[in-house]
Amino acid sequence: MKRLFFLGCLSMLLFLQCPPFALGAEVGIGVRVILASHQGETIDTRLQDIQANLGNLFNYSSYQLLQERSFLLTQGQSGQLPLAGNKDLLIKLLQEQGGTSELAVEILQSGKGIFKTTVKLKKGGTLLIGGPKHEEGVLILAISAQGS
Repeated sequence: MKRLFFLGCLSMLLFLQCPPFALGAEVGIGVRVILASHQGETIDTRLQDIQANLGNLFNYSSYQLLQERSFLLTQGQSGQLPLAGNKDLLIKLLQEQGGTSELAVEILQSGKGIFKTTVKLKKGGTLLIGGPKHEEGVLILAISAQGS
C-alpha cells in the first residue's frame, strides 16, 4: 500500500512538471491585407517582395497595403483579424513539422463562414488568396509562415 502511494505521488510530481499537451513549436504567421483595383497604376512599396507574384496571379493595376498583422501561434491556436465589410479572417495552426506549417484559413462575414481552406506553407513561404470585393476592387490576403 505504501509502495502504491509512493508511485502515485511520484507520478503526480512528474505530471505537474510536464505540460499536459506537447504544443510544439511556435510559428510566426504574417498577414497582409491588400486592396487590388484598377484605380491608378501604383504598387505600395511595402509589397515589393511579392510584387511579381501579384502581377502574375492577379489582373489589377494598383495594389495598396491596407493592414499588416503578425501572430505567434502554437499548435491548435488561432489568430483573428477584422477585415472590411463586417468580415473576419481566422487562421489556425493545425500543426508544424519539419519547417512546414499546416493552417486552417477561414473568412467569416457577420459570423458565418464564406470561405474555408486548409493549406501547407514552408517556412518563409507566402500564400496569396484573392478575397472578397471591397470598394472599387478586391481584397488579397498574403499569408506568410516565418517558422519557429
